[in-house]
Amino acid sequence: MIHGHGDDSYGYSRKTDVNFSSNVCPEIDHNGLERHLAKSFSLINSYPEPDARSLAIVLSGQSGINDEEIIVTNGATEAIYLIANAFSNRNSAIIYPSFSEYYDACTLFRHSISYIESPDDIKEDAEIIWLCTPGNPTGSVIEKGKLEKIIKNHNNKIFIIDLSYSSFSRLEQISSKEVCSYPNVIAINSLTKKYSIPGLRLGYLVANNSLTSKVNACRMPWSVNALAIEAGKYLMGLKEPLFDLDRLLDETNRFREELNKIAGITAFPTDTHFFLCQTGCGTAGELKRYLIEKHGLLIRDASNFYGLDNNCFRVATQLKKENDRLINAIKYWKRQYI
Repeated sequence: MIHGHGDDSYGYSRKTDVNFSSNVCPEIDHNGLERHLAKSFSLINSYPEPDARSLAIVLSGQSGINDEEIIVTNGATEAIYLIANAFSNRNSAIIYPSFSEYYDACTLFRHSISYIESPDDIKEDAEIIWLCTPGNPTGSVIEKGKLEKIIKNHNNKIFIIDLSYSSFSRLEQISSKEVCSYPNVIAINSLTKKYSIPGLRLGYLVANNSLTSKVNACRMPWSVNALAIEAGKYLMGLKEPLFDLDRLLDETNRFREELNKIAGITAFPTDTHFFLCQTGCGTAGELKRYLIEKHGLLIRDASNFYGLDNNCFRVATQLKKENDRLINAIKYWKRQYI
């Protein structure tokens, strides 16, 4: 899906003041990274490493796994397409609602696709299981013990576990070392999300060597540019986290509670910093247009997620002042229906 994601402010005449549509952290200070990349700018004069091996080595050292068990990619999305290519013409089951790129990648590489609501619904003919935890757009986490039990009970199937938002939840997630201990698990990680660098496009996948060897056979060289590799190594070397998770999730709880006080708006529970909402007045698309055109606020119309209707939208927590702007703007929106 080339279009239809969040952060589509380019399609509107009014400039976006606050972007609630993209699930990146709002409070990260990039000054240090900017200075480092400015000093490293001469890297653009040479080709990057064809496989971003130096960054894989840094990541493997921090994860306690072998660097051959890591593939660095141009964002998590490249990892999704590489995996779909490596296992082309298989039967894939996607746990929904979920990121549209699982479906699009599987379609491109001729998978037979089915949708299931839960890992408990896995059918015998499914060969590849795609899931996201915390889920996008719901923000819900599959409890680690339950996930591991399902993996063991279906050891004849390959599980693709998208962990792009794992840094934004207090709940325990499966580790890279644990992923590599299974013969049937591939985990997708996003540095784009963790460090709020969507313009650089940086992610990686983790799996045991037999699976990464299969995925590596489908790679093109130089997919990760030199500045992105350098940014990844710089960010991995930081000693302190770039955001306060407790503060972010505490504000998420307050934000969601305030939205739920608006009659006709339902903000669903979440285990992370973004959550799904539903409007009982008008459609999500109408609300989105109103918010961007009248207030400069951008939300994610979630009606194009499989299994969701045209009343669903997703928001990612911003700073308190900005969240209050959205709350008040939706209250104004509500008045036209009273």
